[in-house]
Amino acid sequence: MPLINVVNRLGSARVGNRTLIMGVLNASPESFYSGSVRSRGAGAAARRLAAKGAHVIDVGGMSSAPYLGTLVTEHEETHRVVGAVRAVRASTNLPISVDTSRASVARAALEAGASIINDVSGLKHDPLMREVVSSYSPSLVLCAYGQSVPPSDPISAAKKLLDESLDIAADAGARRDRIVLDPSIGFFRRSGKGRLFTRIRYDWFARDLEIIEGIGGIGFPVMASVSRKSVVGRMFGVQSPADRGEASAALEVACVLAGADALRTHDPDRSAAAAAAARHARDRRPRIFVGRQARVWHPRTSPSYTP
Repeated sequence: MPLINVVNRLGSARVGNRTLIMGVLNASPESFYSGSVRSRGAGAAARRLAAKGAHVIDVGGMSSAPYLGTLVTEHEETHRVVGAVRAVRASTNLPISVDTSRASVARAALEAGASIINDVSGLKHDPLMREVVSSYSPSLVLCAYGQSVPPSDPISAAKKLLDESLDIAADAGARRDRIVLDPSIGFFRRSGKGRLFTRIRYDWFARDLEIIEGIGGIGFPVMASVSRKSVVGRMFGVQSPADRGEASAALEVACVLAGADALRTHDPDRSAAAAAAARHARDRRPRIFVGRQARVWHPRTSPSYTP
């Protein structure tokens, strides 16, 4: 499936005519993958992410994994995020995203040098987030989120929740060409801890697989975030997040083939390679040879072909 014919931006980074790579840098010791945690040395970590192919650095100060009880105070999250953002800003020219659903944290991060808000609640958790968007005009990653899920298939449900977030963003004066959508793989669960997940009545794994298969149907520049997550572990039978790097890249190939425009990842080099392979496979049609003449063959339009 081809990428949609829209070129949006996250900060200064283009998304829509290439696969954007967002590198994850966590200042939260409780994050599910310890390899992404940099309580110190955030600047050096950002340089490594950039060297491995990241186009954007996503800084988080509190884990939002729905199966972890990892709530920290706004003061602590702000302290973590601001220190990391300042270190990243001093070490690289890449645009910086702040992964938060709290307005005060987002405001402090934008003041420190971030230019993107990545909100797992799609601007719905904190009503004051709209004021931050209005005042600073950041780029936005809006994730599918709701207190309840519409009774429909996973793609339609995600689109409805994302449309609600787009309406909130529009009311706050956000520009549509500065927005990327995220269908929230891993954040729809039957049960969980905290309030930053969407409760569903069916199996989360089945939901996430349907989202991956239909991700190109969301109809907006869309980001896939599967890196080292539970969906990778369950699909490939890999228990520890530390061992899910290669399997994550394999699933990212499927995401890009299905239409994802951006990948949020702990491993930019692997994800960039996965995206390149997927784009090559998607854009290249197989050819068969009849005598000296090559003819493009496609199974939907060509007569039956037996090698």
